[in-house]
This record gives sequence, structure tokens and C-alpha cells, in this order.
Amino acid sequence: MRRLSCAILFAFACGSPGRATPARRAVDARPNILFLISDDHSSGDLGVAGNRSIHTPALDRLAAEGALFTSAYTTSPQCSPARAAIATGRSPHATGTSRLHATLTAEHDTVIDMLKRSGYHVAALRKVHLGEPFQSHWDFYGGDEVPLERFFLQRPKDRPFFLWVGFHDPHRPYDMHPPAPADIQVPSYLPDTPAVRGDLADYQAEIERMDKEVAEVLALVERAGLSQSTLVLFAGDNGMPFPGAKGSLYDPGVRVPLIARWPGHVAAGSRRDDPVSLLDLAPTWLEAAGIAVPPLMEGRSLVAAPSEGRAVFFERNWHDNLDFIRGVRRGRFLLLHNFRPEIPYRPTDDLAESPSWKAIEDKHRQKQLPTALDSRYFASPRPAVELYDLAADSLRDVAVEQPAEVHALEQVLSDWMVATSDFLPPPIQPPRGEHGEHIHPGH
Repeated sequence: MRRLSCAILFAFACGSPGRATPARRAVDARPNILFLISDDHSSGDLGVAGNRSIHTPALDRLAAEGALFTSAYTTSPQCSPARAAIATGRSPHATGTSRLHATLTAEHDTVIDMLKRSGYHVAALRKVHLGEPFQSHWDFYGGDEVPLERFFLQRPKDRPFFLWVGFHDPHRPYDMHPPAPADIQVPSYLPDTPAVRGDLADYQAEIERMDKEVAEVLALVERAGLSQSTLVLFAGDNGMPFPGAKGSLYDPGVRVPLIARWPGHVAAGSRRDDPVSLLDLAPTWLEAAGIAVPPLMEGRSLVAAPSEGRAVFFERNWHDNLDFIRGVRRGRFLLLHNFRPEIPYRPTDDLAESPSWKAIEDKHRQKQLPTALDSRYFASPRPAVELYDLAADSLRDVAVEQPAEVHALEQVLSDWMVATSDFLPPPIQPPRGEHGEHIHPGH
């Protein structure tokens, strides 16, 4: 796959960014926007991402016709906070949506509302998971019982559309139990046992089923003659539903798949390895539509030049259990700050019942778990700060060996927490004025 060498990924032809778009245009120059989102899906689990035992021809083709982002990060390793951040362009704690099952209400001005006000027909199919009040934001909403083609039959033909399609796969529980392929890849953060291999085979089968549904949606776009005029983005909401991934800020919990296709604007077969955030989706959609990006949005449009020095942030709060963690990825390093180090790692409820977690517990009881895994899952207390060199070993904590990198990233993390009004105290307190107020420019 060809790596992007140019500074700009997208070449927008829809007007200068930041200029407000009239409610309707005499000539429809704005793209349709199709957003496809999988449920509990880590970055490497696609054929195009290098997983040899997963067959994802539809998504592989989408990447071949567009761009693959290899270092895309969600804002939270749990469903509704991550989705709320996509819709608002802001971190979950900044909008009061940091817990599982958080909802978006009328007081939240989302990218969907902004597109709707500018004349877009906004619609959603299947899983949105942002609460009942949010359903009223859509011009059209179709649950699982609604055929995918209904939207394309009923949509207004004189307006561009924004369509969110939320797949249920590969979320647990699993109802497909194929034999594990001989070449199945067991991640380093899981023990290699028959039970784990079987669990991974079930997960991969659901990804393959989801890929077939992606193919159905893309075929409907093509049948309607809209492929050339539609910006398609595919992403996962958070990492795979396995120990050490979903519900954690370790790399597999927050690093998700991201693919963009827009013929004539996104170079086919391109690749970006610089860290980006799903917070970037809302500004990208707005820029594509020629709508000014609100200053409160934390993300940056993917039109921006790749930046190896950029930091992206993520958070963990309540999901079946309360575990406050903040994290930052910059360059090759991932830093986590545990605000409750006194408690050991605890899987979310769906993971606690999984064959993979039971295999980990069994190996731990038998004292057969590799040292790195035993430390990750059963250390008590955990270190307050963890640092991982993702280019070397994502299981080896190098915080003690890299004090300068720890301090630098703790400062970056603290600045972000203050700027976004995090409710947790920053690891490094900012300077205070004569009346005790923080001296910080804010977001």
C-alpha cells in the first residue's frame, strides 16, 4: 500500500474551510457522508491491516480505494462515551458523557445537528447507542428491523445526506462458533490456549459477518450512483472485547481501525501512520461540507498535515466498575496515569465471563502465566504511571527507565486535562494566580 508523501490527505473541492455553507445550494457540490462504525474492534483485526486469518474483502477494497490509518485512536475504550465524542468532536468528560450508557440530549450541539442545519438529510441505521433523546436529532432512523435499502429508497434526492450505520458486530455475546484457523494470531497480551483461540475465532467470525454487511451498504451506494460523490469513513468505536483491550487504555483498547474513501479527493491505496483521533471525524465532516468548525471541537480535520509529534488523548471512567485512567500517545510512546492504582486490573462484565479471561485466571492460579501477563492483570497495586514504547514491546513498562519521557508526557497530559475541564486533578498542577486560580489559556 502506497504511503502518503504529500502534506495534505484530502484535496477539498467544496469551498474554503471555515466558510459557512448556505442551507441549500443551487448546484450540489457537497459530498454525501457515509459513516460505518463497528462495535468493539481493534485496529489490527482486518485483512488489510495484516491479520492473515481474517477475511474482510469489502473493507480491504475500501482501503485499496482510499486511505488506511494505522494509528487511529478512540477517546474512550467503551461504547457510548466514544460515540458521544465522535458526535460532538469533544472528549467525553468535556460533555458529561464519560460513563457507559451516557446520553446526548438537546443541549449537546453535535456534528449531526450542524450538518442538518446546513441542509443535510441526516439519518442513522441500526446501533447508535447515544440514548433515546438523541433519536429525535435524526431526520430518519431505522433500527435492526429496517432493511438497509429503505434509506436509499426514501432519501430526498435534492439534498446531500449524512448516514450513520452502526453494526453490532463484533460485540459479545457471540453466536458463531467456527473452528479456530490454524494460522490464527494470538495477541501477545493473551495466553495461547485452545480456549483463547476458540474465543478469537468467534470474534473474527463476527468481523467477517460485519464485513459482508459493509459490502451490502457499499453496493447500495454504488447502485444509487453515489460512489463518486460520497465520502465514506469506517471506524471502530473502541477495542476488541478481550482482556487487556476493551475497557482499558492499553493500545488494543483504544487503537481502532479507520479507513477513508472519497474518489478524486483521497489518494487510492494511501496510508497514514501518524497518530490521529476519532475526535478528528467531526471537523473532517464539517470541512468537507464547507461548514465552520466550532472552536470547542478538540479534533483537527484530517485535511491537516500529518504530524508525528502530535499527541492524542483518551480516558477511562465508569464501565461496570469505576477505574479512572487517563492516557496519551505521542510518537512511539504511550503513557497511562492510573488514578486508582490501589485496585488491580478488572475486566468489564462481558469480558469477565469470556473464555479468554477464564483462561487467564486458570493460568494465574496454576502459576503458568507469563510474567508480563501476570503483572498486567494481577499486579496490586498497579503503578501510578505506566509508559510503553510501542515500537519495541507493548507489554514492557519502561516508566522507570524513561523518567524524562514520563515527565514530558505527564505535562502534556496535564495541560490537556486542564484545558478540557477534566474533573480529575492533573498529575502536574498548573501555575496559580494570586487568588488561587489556574493560569491556563484553556482549549
